[in-house]
Amino acid sequence: MSNDVLLVIDMQKFFFVENADLLNTKLVESCKRILNICRRNNVPIVHINTVYRNDRSDWPKAWSNISPIWCENLVRGKQTMENVDGLSPDINEFTVEKKRFSAFYNTNLDDILRFLKTENLYLIGYSCDVCIRFTGVDAYNRGYNVKVIMEGVESFRETKEQSIEYLNWTINAECVDIDKFEKRVKKITTSLEI
Repeated sequence: MSNDVLLVIDMQKFFFVENADLLNTKLVESCKRILNICRRNNVPIVHINTVYRNDRSDWPKAWSNISPIWCENLVRGKQTMENVDGLSPDINEFTVEKKRFSAFYNTNLDDILRFLKTENLYLIGYSCDVCIRFTGVDAYNRGYNVKVIMEGVESFRETKEQSIEYLNWTINAECVDIDKFEKRVKKITTSLEI
């Protein structure tokens, strides 16, 4: 087993409603391709989803008196909180539910990554300027090498290039394309078989 792990962040239907421009990108198809590469090469996958309680007890306090707010669309049981078609976890993959921008905040993500002996953490999903950014910084603070797969991310309030540049500048996150990622994991898988 390699020390690479893939995080799939917030690939939920609501975000494609919130930002309809995502439908005009290749994000979903790219994420599907990346998942297939990982599954063929035994790279562990952790799916991160934002999920709140309907009673607002776990909503961020800053939003507790605002209505309507986007949290209402990420409540368990609503169709909008479900994964985009074709990007649901397989039975052997990990799922982490988060309540804040960072996937590490009050979750068991770090425990899962330590169990997997993770060194290189590849990030894909939405949005590179918010949840991927916060998760990437927290991963860096915990000692992981953060890498972003270019075709597997999109941003909301800035371009994905600006988001990736910020992560590269602040935490030395490496940006790779899908082909480079695939070559890397195939090489590791092949060397483990020898």
